[in-house]
Amino acid sequence: MAHRLLQDPEADGWERKDFPIICETCLGPNPYVRMQRMDYGSTCHISGRPYTVFRWRPGNDARYKKTIICQEVAKAKNVCQCCLLDLDYNLPVQVRDEALGMQADQLPASDAGKEYALQRMSDAGELDHSKFDTPTAPELLVKLQRTTPYYKRNQAKICSFFVKGMCKRGAECPYRHEMPIEGPLSKQNIKDRYYGVNDPVAEKMLGRAAEMQKLTPPEDTSIATLFVGGLGSEHSEADLRDIFYTHGELKSVKKLESKGVAFVTFTTRQGAEAAAEALSNRLIIKGQRCKLLWGRPQPGRAAGGPPHAPGGGGGAGAGFPTGMGPMAAYPSMDPTQAGTRGEGGPAGKRPSQGAQGGVDAQKRPRVPVPPPGGPPPVVTA
Repeated sequence: MAHRLLQDPEADGWERKDFPIICETCLGPNPYVRMQRMDYGSTCHISGRPYTVFRWRPGNDARYKKTIICQEVAKAKNVCQCCLLDLDYNLPVQVRDEALGMQADQLPASDAGKEYALQRMSDAGELDHSKFDTPTAPELLVKLQRTTPYYKRNQAKICSFFVKGMCKRGAECPYRHEMPIEGPLSKQNIKDRYYGVNDPVAEKMLGRAAEMQKLTPPEDTSIATLFVGGLGSEHSEADLRDIFYTHGELKSVKKLESKGVAFVTFTTRQGAEAAAEALSNRLIIKGQRCKLLWGRPQPGRAAGGPPHAPGGGGGAGAGFPTGMGPMAAYPSMDPTQAGTRGEGGPAGKRPSQGAQGGVDAQKRPRVPVPPPGGPPPVVTA
């Protein structure tokens, strides 16, 4: 054994790498990451082999993260070395294997058996992720996959001293001052996550996928419009046409920039039903998951629109009224009602004027009121 190691220093099987295999979420939003590398810094949590540990901080408000499994083990399942989620769909192993119809394969229990199994897989070229590649992703993966990074997963852990009421660091404490939430998600295991067995996160996602239902077409067969929500400024009407025109001829595509929604109208009801069935719970435009619903009829248009004004029939002068209608009479227009009514006195007299100091309302000049039909038309020769 010593003679073999002297001849080949890398024959011990220990991992020596220059960069880890991690997902975009664990890297963080900053494109420039300062990463620490520690050769043989720890042993793999799955195989027990010494490996190169990488440690970094994905953001200013995030905690320090590090790799917890070796790269050979990560390649065998196509998972991240830090969070143990699938690199392509960002889903737990249990969800991915169930969607692809794959059975969970476990490494041998003994250290020697794990070493032999990993070496055999490496020699046979089975550590690549080609077995997880499919020409068309299953519907379950498309429904549940996370299309954008979830950086909230990198936040600091809960301070255990704060839970006990003993933390004295205050604002300088690098951990979160929150009370933990009890539940099945609080009991997670690294090996269960890697092997895809009894993973509470995966079971929750599978239960949510079972509750998802497809869009039910409305009873009104005249509706051929689909509602698209969750759009951003980078999405255009041309992008919507490229996705929906394959299911039927489009009549119109209208996007409301202020609300981030769009309405896609088909020429036939069959085209709208085909698009709703194919894109329900799986509409992704430029990497962004969007919401798809059936449109609703507008009450005003369904009733036939607003009624036409009188006099709008055919013939000469159609659409123009023949004369002014009757004018509305208000109490303020009556000159006899001017002023306030005094106590015990007639209308039109103020309380301070009395019976003799006031002006008789009958002697006041009346304001001429135009006739109901309006002034007579002026006829020119």
